[in-house]
Amino acid sequence: MRRVLLLLCLALCAAALVGCGGDALSFDPVASAANTTVASQSERVSFTATMNVDGVGGMAFSGAGIFDGRTRSGALNMRFTMPADVQAQLGGADPTMQMIMDGSDGLVMYMRSPLFRTLPSDKWVKLDMEKLAKKEGIDLSSVFDAGQADPSQSLHMLMASTDAHPIGYDRVRGVFTTHYTLNVDLGRLAKGSAALRKTFEMLRKLTGVQSFPAEAWIDKQGRVRRMKIDMSFNTPTGAFTMSMTEDLYAFGVKVNVRPPDASQVLDASALLGG
Repeated sequence: MRRVLLLLCLALCAAALVGCGGDALSFDPVASAANTTVASQSERVSFTATMNVDGVGGMAFSGAGIFDGRTRSGALNMRFTMPADVQAQLGGADPTMQMIMDGSDGLVMYMRSPLFRTLPSDKWVKLDMEKLAKKEGIDLSSVFDAGQADPSQSLHMLMASTDAHPIGYDRVRGVFTTHYTLNVDLGRLAKGSAALRKTFEMLRKLTGVQSFPAEAWIDKQGRVRRMKIDMSFNTPTGAFTMSMTEDLYAFGVKVNVRPPDASQVLDASALLGG
């Protein structure tokens, strides 16, 4: 079960690569496009990803959702594909999850899934990320920008773009785009955040990784339509690899996402004994 929980936590962290600082450089076309796309305020998003951790196993997951930067609200549906032994431990539960994000007061996440086998299927688990972080002595605002608290803000990683150059042209969901390759510089990504700098410095010492490759597809309006991120590194306990592709579309779409009714919510801090 620890293996199951680790896989799910890794997947959720990957799916929520949100608001990570970043210092956009106007002369970098990908960083500039990331800035332009963030200004669109709302969009639909879909993604697919695979990951593998030595000694833990591999999994794949996909999802789709809608987000609004103005109200800082969003919703996401996810589906997981897990190793057979992991799926067996879960008793064949439907490997899906619903997520709602509410950034109106810090960052609050609600999750509901058949994978939560000991909980009623109609209940949402509430995680007040800011309160939980404070209990651990972490200032969440120094790590994440709650004002941009949605998975589409993985765009902020592209703001740390270096060495971007075009390699061709493609259509993404029928839209003509220029295809770029780039590197995401971890030092630039952590600029302005002492907590992230400390985390990335530990990662660099442990793995030697200072950047990772990525790709971006940018439309004629200068917006990011697709991004692809590849991470791979070795640690003393084994290798970790992850690849994620994310599409953004329907910019400016109207978003009407509300937190679940209080009667349908179970607070995670109570479930974990405080």
